[in-house]
Amino acid sequence: MNRQKILALAIGILGLVWLVIWISSWWGTVTLNYDNKPLPIILRSFTQQSGLKVITDIDPAKPVTIHVRRVPVTEALDALQAAAESRGRLLILLAPDAPSLQTLLASLPTPPENSGIRTVEYRTPWLFIAGMDDLPIDRDPRKQTWKPEAALPPQLLPNLESAARATEVRILLPETWNPTLKRAAQSGPIGSSLPALAKIVNGVSQVAYLLPARRDGGEGGPGMAGGRPDRGNLRWSQVPPLPPEALLGRLESRIAALPASEQADARKTADESIKQYREWSSLTTEEERDKKRQEIMNDPARAERAGDSFARGMRRMTPEQRSQRYQRYIERRSAIKSGQK
Repeated sequence: MNRQKILALAIGILGLVWLVIWISSWWGTVTLNYDNKPLPIILRSFTQQSGLKVITDIDPAKPVTIHVRRVPVTEALDALQAAAESRGRLLILLAPDAPSLQTLLASLPTPPENSGIRTVEYRTPWLFIAGMDDLPIDRDPRKQTWKPEAALPPQLLPNLESAARATEVRILLPETWNPTLKRAAQSGPIGSSLPALAKIVNGVSQVAYLLPARRDGGEGGPGMAGGRPDRGNLRWSQVPPLPPEALLGRLESRIAALPASEQADARKTADESIKQYREWSSLTTEEERDKKRQEIMNDPARAERAGDSFARGMRRMTPEQRSQRYQRYIERRSAIKSGQK
């Protein structure tokens, strides 16, 4: 082989290596470039690129503007939620058979009362994580890692409770279905470990993302500690509170992804939040909790961190969306003042 052929071969190999690196750099990312298009068109494109089904009751005629290019799935979901003015979460359905799974799907976005459907979820208490939004997150919500706790009972439900405490996921299953596991559950990404758990008990599963329509019925209420105020049909306020140890575990898993030089400061902020959360959780009356809530919200350092987080969220919206959000705020405040007269 002469020198020219060797050089051509080397150039070809380098070109192939470069092509592989270039493709891998955006593999699994999402591009959405739409101006005032109906939401179903955008969701269809998102699902085709990500493989993640989105379930929503938002008006299909709602025009949405969104521009993201080769971003991770989680970032695309954040942009979708800002554009659609909604907040959702990863959803995993488990059932003993296909007909039961279809019953769960038909009940969405909100299973009716006394439907025989069990919801398992623990929302991160937003009041106690101000300033933690900059922590690294999984590029895909399905990649959240679940490590089963030691000595879990060999039934399905305790394992699902463990998974829900460790990750930001909403799990739905028939209320009376709690079979015995044939073998122990395995650690891994939530998007694959829970479907694998369903197979262990000869069941079926569906992974999706639930994106509810916004309801303008006001804010606040019992859900302030367990999640954001009710912004849709997910009934945030009707879930059990996340144990402080579980919140610490969620934050620690994200802090571990930071550069070593940044971990100490992030852990200090996390420890302060966990301390406040423990104190708040120990209070027994709503009056005590309200007082503590106001104390936390009036903390200047906390307010600064929360303001930065709010500003980042507003930057994801179009000028029209920011104007509409402000108008809704004015209308709600006027309604509250009118009711107090």
